[in-house]
Amino acid sequence: MPPAPQAPPRQPAPPQQAPPPPSDSHLVALIVSALAAYWTVKALTRALRAPFKAAGVSGAALSAVAALAASWPHEGLEGTGPAQRWAIRVNYLRRAQFFLAAARRVHAAIVAARSRDEPVLAAIRDALGSERRFMSQHVAACSQRVRAASAVDGMAAVHGDLLGWRATLDDRTTAECAKASGKNFRADRPPVLSDGTAAFPGTVHSRCRCRPVAPFKGAAVLP
Repeated sequence: MPPAPQAPPRQPAPPQQAPPPPSDSHLVALIVSALAAYWTVKALTRALRAPFKAAGVSGAALSAVAALAASWPHEGLEGTGPAQRWAIRVNYLRRAQFFLAAARRVHAAIVAARSRDEPVLAAIRDALGSERRFMSQHVAACSQRVRAASAVDGMAAVHGDLLGWRATLDDRTTAECAKASGKNFRADRPPVLSDGTAAFPGTVHSRCRCRPVAPFKGAAVLP
């Protein structure tokens, strides 16, 4: 009786490659959603733990920054006019970007402390001291952005959607503000400035003194 045919040897399964870490843009989008949905440190940490772990950020760093971010003044997602709504969306984006950068800096402080066999809690405390100063600057910029956008919406209620851009022209005026001054812009969307950024008067930079005024007759309209 002929021998039974032998089954071919089973080939080993190819090793599975680990998924790539999430991109910064993906992480920022997740943080924006989490900040809008959760106000407590525990909920924020739980919502972001998995993607942050995949990005190489420790749970200790995430929890520390979540506690810091929870003290950020809360903003609604809607404003009364298009400029305010734009400002609030930008504020959430900036807040999320700060959250991610701060978590990475705190994580780096933890790694450095462990490499030197130093107390981790002290490293986190010192790192958060710097992050609080950074956060206060972000909060001030966000407040300025909303105030400036509110001024745009207020002027649009009086003069209509087409408004004028006026800068304070002196030795402290930036090139972008000077080039925008004397031109018109649409209040329903931020105009694009000479450097390619989109901003309303008063939101170009942290010391912006530009303001919306009645439209200039026959002036060019910023794109």
